[in-house]
Amino acid sequence: MDRQAMSRFPIIGIILVLIGVALLLHQMDIIDIGGWTLVWVAVFIYGAATVIRSFVMNERRRVFFGSLCYLSGLLAILVKANVVHADPIVFFPAFLIIFGLSFLTLFIFRGSDWHLLIPAFIFGGLGATLMLTELGYWYTKDVLHNLGSYWPLLLIVLGISMLLRKRQPRT
Repeated sequence: MDRQAMSRFPIIGIILVLIGVALLLHQMDIIDIGGWTLVWVAVFIYGAATVIRSFVMNERRRVFFGSLCYLSGLLAILVKANVVHADPIVFFPAFLIIFGLSFLTLFIFRGSDWHLLIPAFIFGGLGATLMLTELGYWYTKDVLHNLGSYWPLLLIVLGISMLLRKRQPRT
């Protein structure tokens, strides 16, 4: 598919058709699916299509938002399917991990923007730490002690990234 045809590809229209078909099948008692499940499936499809379109069209501006939609929809679908435990206390760390993965997707889009790895690892690491603490694998006291001891590493990493980042010429 060429670039012009890809830019006119009606993602929202396809999502609406799929939701309509699913609702019609639900009305006919062929499938049993709830309304919120369809919303999250639509968010998942929209995000995935947006990320794919961004990579194909080489448009960076939609990669982050598409990744957020795709991964949030995936999390909601996995919760609805009872694959992931639906404890509300786990959702905040999960969304921190999703933000980290979205920054990682931006880095994957353009590998020269390595400074995007810093927020990716910060959000992902903080989310993973909170998740492991909430699930009982790590003790909160130990995590807080380590954060209190090693937080200056964050300043060092941020400073090094600022020193090494290529400066864009002003036009």
